[in-house]
Amino acid sequence: MGVFFRYTTAVRSPPISTASPFSDTYGDARSRFRSAAARAGFETSRLIQPGTGPLGEDLAIDIAMRGLDGARTAVLCLSGVHGAEGYAGSGAQVAWLDAVGSESLPPGVGILMVHGLNSWGFAHGLRGTEDNIDLNRNYLDHTKPHPENPLYGEIHPALCPPDLAPPRIDALLDAGQRFVERHGQWALEDAISRGQYTHPDGYHYGGRSLARPLVQLEMLVTEELRHIEHLAYVDFHSGPIGDGDTIFLCFSPEGSAMRRRAEMWWGRDALRRETVERQWGSRRPGRSGILFRGLENLLAGRADIAGAVVEFCSAQPRRNERDIMRIPMLERWLRFEGGLTAAEAPAYLAEIRTNYAPRRDNWEARVAARAIDVLARAVKGAADWSQEP
Repeated sequence: MGVFFRYTTAVRSPPISTASPFSDTYGDARSRFRSAAARAGFETSRLIQPGTGPLGEDLAIDIAMRGLDGARTAVLCLSGVHGAEGYAGSGAQVAWLDAVGSESLPPGVGILMVHGLNSWGFAHGLRGTEDNIDLNRNYLDHTKPHPENPLYGEIHPALCPPDLAPPRIDALLDAGQRFVERHGQWALEDAISRGQYTHPDGYHYGGRSLARPLVQLEMLVTEELRHIEHLAYVDFHSGPIGDGDTIFLCFSPEGSAMRRRAEMWWGRDALRRETVERQWGSRRPGRSGILFRGLENLLAGRADIAGAVVEFCSAQPRRNERDIMRIPMLERWLRFEGGLTAAEAPAYLAEIRTNYAPRRDNWEARVAARAIDVLARAVKGAADWSQEP
């Protein structure tokens, strides 16, 4: 497998506290995941990544699998697609592994867990990869023309000030207001977040080729899930405003067989657009290059895929327009202006971390409980799916 060589690790994880499934550091998250998977009887392996973390630690995508041999149906559970969100997703995976992971799997069902898909972003506390790529805008055929997002180019200069001083932010807000007057509020949100392929130093950059972690995920799915007929998909994220509640983002078309199947697992109302937009607080923008659809294309003709991105609400309410863009602006400033060694970096990184995974006992307890329930329903749904003729 060349540079994508994967091997089962014989390294024993250091003893750690199991009082909480959530971690303070990327290295701690990896250790907790590997230890929980081993206790639950999962086979563990890792995909080594280039570079190191901020503490000199190795970077890797960690894999845990069980029951895949001969399974018709598998559950694929991802964390850390958006790096800084990996703390929430890792805690969710570890909570499930510790709670029920060692229980017998239903006949015909296997589980593949992928921990920290964007390991560089996870380790450094940033959402994108080392190349500023948003993995959930990157999964498309890059040999074809990229999806257009012409309005992004109009707003990009205002979104990228060289510093975050109040006059710069005021100028950004003024530019945003003029944009809204011309195109509308939703057009602004959509332009920023749908994915763009023209500005590598911008927001939600989708890249110009398939990013390494997605190449590796493709190889992993192709190899380990080559015999399955059905795939239940659970992709843990965080960041919406709230306190540990879940938002389900299902990308199967309304009324489709795969949409109805996901509704059977988590409830039709939970997946309804009206429910999601009420929880989200606005109309949902479009999306290009999302991971679910990339896997759907990869599996086309040999396996069905149903499931959802599961967002854990984690951010504090926004007080004003400045707050709305603050977290993505902090990340961009750290990447392209001040640098990760800037004097402001520790405070900014702590703010980003708190936005995606606050270290509050009640939030962690709510996320753990919801993660266990979400995955339990997916496993039960996969079992029912597997028994269908």
